[in-house]
This record gives sequence, C-alpha cells and structure tokens, in this order.
Amino acid sequence: MFELGGLSIDRPDTKYNVTYIDMSDEKLAGLYVKNKDELAFNELVSRFGDKIYRLSLRITKSPQSAEEVLQLVFIKLIEKLGDFRGSSKLATWIYTITKNESFNLLRKMNNYSRTHLSSDNNYSNEDLPNYEFAGIDTDNNPENIAINSEQTEFLDKAINSLEPVYRLAYQLRDIEGLTNKEAAQVLGISISAVKSRILRARNELKEKLTRSYPEYRS
Repeated sequence: MFELGGLSIDRPDTKYNVTYIDMSDEKLAGLYVKNKDELAFNELVSRFGDKIYRLSLRITKSPQSAEEVLQLVFIKLIEKLGDFRGSSKLATWIYTITKNESFNLLRKMNNYSRTHLSSDNNYSNEDLPNYEFAGIDTDNNPENIAINSEQTEFLDKAINSLEPVYRLAYQLRDIEGLTNKEAAQVLGISISAVKSRILRARNELKEKLTRSYPEYRS
C-alpha cells in the first residue's frame, strides 16, 4: 500500500472483486469520479503503473525520474480524472499525461532540449523491458528477434540512441502496442507522421541489430 494525494492505494490481491478486473478503463474512471471508489482506482493503478513507468523511463532514461513521474501521474489522475471527456481512450489520455510530465521534469532538471537527449543508459538490467512479450506482432519489429538477455540489452541501448522523436514513437507503437491513430493522438501529430517515424526507427534499429548480430540478417 502507498499514499497518493491522501488516498490509500493497494496493489491488487485476492481481495479484489472480479467485477473490477472485467471493467473497461473508462468504466473504472467513471466509478472513481462518481463514487470515489478506491478499488476502481486501485485497478487503474494495476493496469497502468508499469506502462507509465516504461514510457517515462524511455523519455527520462532514469529510474528515479520515472518513479517520480509515476507518482506525479497518479496524483494528477486523482485530481483530474473528472476532466476526462472520453474523446479518446483513457489509455491514450494517460500516456499523454505521462509524456507531458516526463518532459516537464526533464526541463526542470535542465537535462532536456528539443533537439537532443543523451543516448547514455543509466539504469540496470532490472529496468529493461521484456521485448519478447512487449512487442506487437509485426514482422519488421526488431524486438521480435532480440531473444536473449544480451540482445535485449543491446536493443534497449539502441532504442535509447534514437533521436527523441523516433524513440518516443517507437515506444508507443511497437512496445506499448498503441495503434497509429492512438500514438498520433499522444504525440499530437498526424497518422502519416507516426508511420514515417516508426519506419525510420525500425530501419535504424534493424540495421544496428543485424550489424552486431549478423546471424539475423535477412
């Protein structure tokens, strides 16, 4: 259990009512807004905690910053869920908040500019995504061929070496599994621009991976 904005947040356990697990994200949000239903909010924490952390980690490249953003996002959800109007999926709205909070934090830390983010990694293997399961089913996704821990670590560094605009698009589309339309909504760009960024990111990553692991060259 931990505290957020005066609300006690429990990680899900056997006490959870199965009806909450079966509810849509939007239904859970509605229950919390209408009734301050803590179990509904706990379920949202369960569903989105890891996703928020992964996206923020990809942007900030710092586990400590990602944890801070995680807390900030959940506090903002407590305060602002009533502002959600359903014009997009709740997940898209939460990813947008996560993106904004991550960049805001970096600006405050004076570590971010619009044209450059350091490609150095400063987190441990425990923070690395599980690419075997996180990627969506597309034949051109580099993470589909990164099957062992060494290759996974290499790929993660390669993703972090991408320019920020390509890195973020790739994380949303190919790691988090958003559709092109959803990724476009989060990024505030056109669907065609998302497709272009994804193609560029995939090609760069595939080139880096096959250069170091020639056995995967097609």
